[in-house]
Amino acid sequence: MEKKYLKVDLRVDLAASLNKKDVNYWYITGLSDAESSFVVNIIKDDTRTTGYNVQVSFELALNAKDKNLIEYVKSSLDNIGSIYYNKNDDTYKYKVYSIDQLNNIIIPHFKTYYLLTQKRVDFEFFSKIVEIIKNKEHLTMEGLQKIVNLKTALNLGIKDDLLRNFPETNIMERCIYDNSNISIPNPNWLSGFSEGESCFYISIYKSKRSIIGSAVQLVFKITQHSRDKKLLVSISKYLGCGRVEKRKGNACDYVVTSVKFFEENILPFFKTNPLYGSKSLELAAFIKAFLILKDKEHLNEQGIEELRKIKVLMNTKRKKK
Repeated sequence: MEKKYLKVDLRVDLAASLNKKDVNYWYITGLSDAESSFVVNIIKDDTRTTGYNVQVSFELALNAKDKNLIEYVKSSLDNIGSIYYNKNDDTYKYKVYSIDQLNNIIIPHFKTYYLLTQKRVDFEFFSKIVEIIKNKEHLTMEGLQKIVNLKTALNLGIKDDLLRNFPETNIMERCIYDNSNISIPNPNWLSGFSEGESCFYISIYKSKRSIIGSAVQLVFKITQHSRDKKLLVSISKYLGCGRVEKRKGNACDYVVTSVKFFEENILPFFKTNPLYGSKSLELAAFIKAFLILKDKEHLNEQGIEELRKIKVLMNTKRKKK
């Protein structure tokens, strides 16, 4: 039984992927929808004429086990920007802060390979701020005030102390990006998005209805803020299976639990549109569990024990390689 399941390995050769002429830009956008930030910092600086320094950057952060994935993104985007390691949270961050690089590479990328989550709103405000800086308007108080106004609607807004220092600030309403009628533009967007936001896991629980006292459920899940519930509905339609559930609070999930849907929809999708990072190892382990359920071997103690061995090595319990 051991040998049967150890053959599954879906890890992708990143070096080979990078040598392809057709770089997977939609994958990068999907990953960015999940894990990136458009950052604008307004910092007190007495050496500046306005008394402030404006710093802008595009940032993408991943766990250290996905260092190769961060490098893949950097190489795909003309090798611009820098990669930094943060030992406090064991992450690597890809950061592009040059105005020229933001204006000539990052912003055109996301205009062509557009974001689908509410992060698109941040991108639009960010682009306007970069334009102001490119035109040197931020060197005047009038231009700086424009940036402060725009920042009120970017990400989490601005801090109270900055607002006090700019009393004439016009608080801008953060609009909701209407993705209700949007269709998934490319399957690689979904694989990139899944790399950051999805979860493959095995649920083993006690069951009085089972002869051996235990039952198993496989789960594929993508979680988002309730503002992007409609996007999850689009994903459900695109994959042709699953359901969208509202949680308590402000979160919702796209969930698939059917062995039939795993065989006919989910696993074929990821075989054609692979995951590049450590999530591919979770998928490989998930497939081992799927094969056990498909063969009905989870109905005996040996099968349950094999599933427990697979489960204990998945997700946060998997050691960094």
